[in-house]
Amino acid sequence: MRSLLLLILMLLISESIYAIEKDSVADRALPEASELININGHTLHFRQLGKSQRAKPYLLLLSGPTDNWHSDSGWWSLAQNILAQDYQTISIDRAGHAWSESLENPSYQYFAKDLAKFIVQQDNPVIIVAFASSNLSLHMLLQDNETAAYVKGAVLIDPDVLTDHSIEHYTSETERYRKGWSEIEQFINDGKYDEIMQQKISEEREHLKSIIAAEHEHYMDWDYYSAIEKVRNTRRYQLEKFWETTHYREDLLEAQINPLPVGLPLVIIDSDFETGYLPKIEDESVRASVIQWRDDGRNWFFQLSQNSECGAYWPVASQEHLIMMEQPELVTRAVEKILSCEQKN
Repeated sequence: MRSLLLLILMLLISESIYAIEKDSVADRALPEASELININGHTLHFRQLGKSQRAKPYLLLLSGPTDNWHSDSGWWSLAQNILAQDYQTISIDRAGHAWSESLENPSYQYFAKDLAKFIVQQDNPVIIVAFASSNLSLHMLLQDNETAAYVKGAVLIDPDVLTDHSIEHYTSETERYRKGWSEIEQFINDGKYDEIMQQKISEEREHLKSIIAAEHEHYMDWDYYSAIEKVRNTRRYQLEKFWETTHYREDLLEAQINPLPVGLPLVIIDSDFETGYLPKIEDESVRASVIQWRDDGRNWFFQLSQNSECGAYWPVASQEHLIMMEQPELVTRAVEKILSCEQKN
């Protein structure tokens, strides 16, 4: 009987160890075309597709968050395959996202330092394509003159709006995360977020299926996206994503005081995703804040494009935030626009 109890205890312990490893090790197995690189003393994940063409800059694809704060290269699972037909493309994940190593204090500011080192190591001209909040890193990255010399232009897809109102709007939620971090951490560690998390991940997949056009379906790498989902579906990752948001206000304020240089060729793709929130909002003060955020964005994006020596503002009627999933051809056209700027010079 004692031997049997010992055997059962050992099995329970081994299952517990397996669960922990599955959450932090096994789910880090790299998909095809993915690599890890050591940058500033920690490893970052990047995915490289397409052939190097010295006559063209390569495309560096950056991810920002959607409504569930998932902010990784999974959002490039379709468009990267299209862009890779004509360009060398690299999607890269910030610390703590996908298979990139965690940091004690992850932020867009720190990622700017990682990007600077990565770009210099590549020693090739680059066009940066940044979705959502990842534009914050670009603002800080371009303050480094050595790195800025490699950057031949940028395509911004629904970038963060750096007006005072918009910053307050963004951080009304994340400041609550920062102030209540110990409770959030305990909630996730206790497994109380697991079911919610899995439901959100499932809804994201169904949403993607609904917005990918038939003519683009064969470009969608569902195997890669599924690998990303496995990482998102770990408590480790959920903790990382929320922890990063506690530094969001500092990132926004730092980007605000570091404007994009006027010499940067720039295309801003602005979907109308904010309007899609309005029918679901009952609180009139929140509704008014979203409307002002949307309108501030339109004005700020237009002004950014006007300030650029070769800039373009492309408003899009679609209320879809993941525009590179719904209309990847817009990204291709935007890159072509940046290249035309370079040819004029």
